[in-house]
Amino acid sequence: MDVPVPPMPAPLCLVNNKDGVLSLNPAAMAVLQEVPQPLVVVAIAGPYRTGKSFLMNRLAQRRTGFPLGPTVRAETKGIWMWCLPHPRRPGMTLVLLDTEGLGDPNKGDSHNDAWIFTLALLMSSTLVYNSMGTIDQKALEQLELVTQLSELIRVRDGDKDGNSSAEGEDEAEDCEFVGFFPSFVWVVRDFTLELRVGERPISEDEYLEQALELKHGHGRKVQNYNMTRECLHNYFPTRKCFVLPSPVGAEEHGRLEELPEAALAPRFLQQAAKFCNYVLSSAWPKALPDGAALTGRGLCMLLHSYVDAINSGRLPCLEGAAAVMMANENAAAVAAALEAYARGMRGLSLPAEPARLSASHGEHLREALVVFQRRSFRDRDQEHQRRLMEQSSTEYSRLQEENDAASQRRCRALLAELARALDTSLARGAYAQPGGYRAYEAERQRLLEGYRQADGKGSKAEEVLDEFLAGRRAEAEAVLKADNALSEAEKQLEDQKQQAQLLEQQQKATAERERQLEALLADERSSYEQNLQALEAKMQAEAASIQQELNRALEAKLREHNELLQRGFRERAALMEQEVAALRREMNTTNNQELAANALDAVRAACDLASVVKMTRALRGTAV
Repeated sequence: MDVPVPPMPAPLCLVNNKDGVLSLNPAAMAVLQEVPQPLVVVAIAGPYRTGKSFLMNRLAQRRTGFPLGPTVRAETKGIWMWCLPHPRRPGMTLVLLDTEGLGDPNKGDSHNDAWIFTLALLMSSTLVYNSMGTIDQKALEQLELVTQLSELIRVRDGDKDGNSSAEGEDEAEDCEFVGFFPSFVWVVRDFTLELRVGERPISEDEYLEQALELKHGHGRKVQNYNMTRECLHNYFPTRKCFVLPSPVGAEEHGRLEELPEAALAPRFLQQAAKFCNYVLSSAWPKALPDGAALTGRGLCMLLHSYVDAINSGRLPCLEGAAAVMMANENAAAVAAALEAYARGMRGLSLPAEPARLSASHGEHLREALVVFQRRSFRDRDQEHQRRLMEQSSTEYSRLQEENDAASQRRCRALLAELARALDTSLARGAYAQPGGYRAYEAERQRLLEGYRQADGKGSKAEEVLDEFLAGRRAEAEAVLKADNALSEAEKQLEDQKQQAQLLEQQQKATAERERQLEALLADERSSYEQNLQALEAKMQAEAASIQQELNRALEAKLREHNELLQRGFRERAALMEQEVAALRREMNTTNNQELAANALDAVRAACDLASVVKMTRALRGTAV
C-alpha cells in the first residue's frame, strides 16, 4: 500500500510569476512528485485582496499558512501549494492552490492573470471563485477570463493552429472542455442582501443561477451580456454558491488570522464552515475525462507540459499533455515493476532447484504486477502491461540460463572433487593389474552415490552426470581390457553393463530436460493467468470509473438542457440535445463488459502467442 508523504508544514510557491514569465519551483514540484495517492485539488481565484487565502487556511483546518497580509498589496504571487492528508477521505491527499489576485494594478500585465487563472483551472478538481459584494454585472465582468479560455487552450493537436475555424467547430471544442474542467464554487464575501425574490426566500444556488440567466435577443449588447454567463454554463455544469457576511468590522479585515474565533461574526463562521464542509465532502479527485485519478507524478507532468507550452508561446493541448503524461507514467510503471521483480529474484541463491526458481518467479511476478497496476495510468490496448510480461519473461529466461550455468559449474566441481580419489589411483596405476576393474568400478559407484546424495546441484544434475560418464567411457574400457583376471565373456558382460548404464543416464538427462520444458511452459501459463487476473480487476475498476464519469456528464447536460428549456432558449436547448445524444452514443459504444471482453481477448491472444514463442525457444534449446 502506498504510504502518504508527510504533511507539508507550510505552503510552498508552486508556480512563480515574475516579470511576466512563469516558472516552476523545484522544491514544491519535488513534494508533489512524491505524492503516490489520488489528489483532491482545490484551487481558489478571484480579485486581489478579497480574502482568498483566509478561506484556503480554513480548508486546511489551520489558523495560518497561506499569507493573508494587512495591506492593499496582493501577498500571493503566482500559485502557492499546500499538500495535506485529506481530513475526510483516507488514502487521498488534499492539495490546496492559492492564486495571486486578479486585477492587481502592481502587475501591469493582465495577460498573466489569464495564464494563472487557466493553470489553476486545469490543475484543480474544484475551482473556487472568490468575490466581494454581490453577483452583478461588474462581478461577472471581473470573471470575463472564462470567455478567453477557448483562445488560451486547445483540446487536441491541430485545433487552433492559426487558421480560423468554423464557428460550429469552436462550439464543439468548447463543449469538450467540460471533460477537463473542475466543478465550480462561487463564494461571495461581505454579502449584505437578503436571499429572496419578492416574498419568496431563495437558496444561494438559486441566487447564482438567477444571476447567470441569459437574455433573449441577438444584438451586440445582449451578446456581451450573455458571453460570460454562457461560458459558465458551458464549462461548469456543476455550480455551487455560498454567501458570507462580513466577518468583522472594516478596520479589522486585514488581520483575520490574528483574531480569536470569538471575535468573528457567528454567521460568518457558520457560512465558512458550511463552505468547508461542502468542499471537503464533495470535491472529487483530480481526474482525466475518462475518470482516471491523478497522483502527484501525473499532475507534475501535466503542469510541466502546460507551463512549457505557455512560455514557448504555444497553446496548452489538453489531450496531448494527457497522452504524454500517460505514456511516461506507464513506462515508469513498467520500469518500477521490473525492478521489483528483479530485486526479488536477486535474493535467490543460485543454483536453485527448478521448483524453487519457479515458485520464486511466480511470487515476484505477482509483486511486479501489483506495482504496475498501482502506478500505471490508463494503459490503452494493454501495450505496457504486455511489455512488462514480455520483459519479465525475458528476465526469467535469463535467470534460468544463469541458473543452468551455475548448476553446471556446481555439478562439474562436485564431480571433480568426488573423482579425485579415482584419478589419483589411475595416475598411480592402481587399476592396471588383475582385479583392477572391480576396484575401479567400486570406486566409481562410490563417486556416483556421493554425487546423487549431494544437495544443491540444481537444474543440470543429470545432464552433467551424463556428460561426465560419457567423457570417461574410454577410460573405463581401457581398465576393463587391461584386467587379465576377467575372462572375455566377463569383459563382454561388464561392457554391456557400462553401455546400459550410459543409456540409462542419457534417458535420465532427456527426462530432466523434458520435465524442465514442461515446467517452463507451465510457468508461462501461470504468469499469463496472473496477468489476466490483474488486468481484469483493473479494467473492471477503470470501466466503472469511465461509466461514472459519463453518467455525471450526462446528468449535468440534462440539467442544463432542462434549464434552457424552462428559460425559453429553445435553439440553445436543441444544440444541447445534440450533445446529450452524442454522450449517450458514447456510453453505448463504451459498454463496460464489451470493452473488458475485447481487451481481455486481445491479451489472451498475446498470451497464446507468447507461449508458442517460448515453446519454440525451449524446443530449439532441447534440440541443440
